[in-house]
Amino acid sequence: MLSMSIAFLAGVLALQLCSALPPAWIYSALVAALPLLRWKFFRLPAVFIIGFFWAALRAEYVLLPELAQEIEGNTVLLEGRVIDMPRPLSGRRSRFLFAAERLDDGNGWSDFHGKVRLDWYGAGSVPSQGERWQLAVRLKRPHGFSNPGGFDYERWLFQQGIRATGYIRKDDGRNRCLTDGTVSVISRLRIRLMSAFDSTQAEKPSMSMIRALTIGDRSAISPSQWDVLRATGTSHLMAISGLHISLVAGLVFWVARQGWLRCGHLTEAIPARKGAAVIGLIVALMYALLAGFGIPSRRAFVMVAVLTLAIVSDRYSSIVQAIGLALLATLIIDPLSVLSAGWWLSFWAVTIIA
Repeated sequence: MLSMSIAFLAGVLALQLCSALPPAWIYSALVAALPLLRWKFFRLPAVFIIGFFWAALRAEYVLLPELAQEIEGNTVLLEGRVIDMPRPLSGRRSRFLFAAERLDDGNGWSDFHGKVRLDWYGAGSVPSQGERWQLAVRLKRPHGFSNPGGFDYERWLFQQGIRATGYIRKDDGRNRCLTDGTVSVISRLRIRLMSAFDSTQAEKPSMSMIRALTIGDRSAISPSQWDVLRATGTSHLMAISGLHISLVAGLVFWVARQGWLRCGHLTEAIPARKGAAVIGLIVALMYALLAGFGIPSRRAFVMVAVLTLAIVSDRYSSIVQAIGLALLATLIIDPLSVLSAGWWLSFWAVTIIA
């Protein structure tokens, strides 16, 4: 399993070295590679090919809703739904992700399905998560600087599936809420926790750290606190990912196992290791949902879920095989994860803790 996972990873990485996506006719090689899985000698090369073209298909899907160049810099109407909690960046600026559904550039409405990152300027209330809005916006296609050693902003947008960025124009006549939002129980809990943190922020500045580690909102961390985190090399700890979720799952697993062993009837019915693994997985899911269930927390949860499956099923004899399966599962779900340093950190964190 580990060798097949590494071959799949190598195929995904090979695509990242290409300057352009392969032409459509080459995808026939993916169909030709599937029968090769039957023979052991050709299995690894076939898995490499499948990984390469699976990543290419995913990239094609992400790039599909392309913003027309002539729209850039013009005010257009956008309809869609707010898909995360707006995060304040300053006193008069907030940012949120918007799932666009259609766009009007002055020539009538047309379909435009894609994730858009929008900035909202001005005081007062901002759109809430789950609400559908019509907004007058100015958009631009993703781009960034190519400074060696610097942060690749365009690659990050691509990996996040964001197809356009922009800001909302002040236009009371056209900026309007179409329908109220319907949010989940977890989202309502996050909103209540955020309000609780806001009320105590002034008295206890350290609550900004607890806020970041609890619900994944880092907007309250002050510049001086970020300076300390950068100087100590611990700024990455403020992004909830594999380290946090696997530590929570591991701690709950240990505590639940100790308690399970002291309950004779439970141990006779279900082994303590299996029961504790399921409890740890449930708590890890709750923590990931509370943190917003972003890409880093999703892939970390998948890794923990695969390891839990290995424990519960008794099918895998070694942790190495379980790690290989976790690697393969995360790449199948999102092959573009390899573009993120967080994926590598999450994978090694889960591996070492496991």
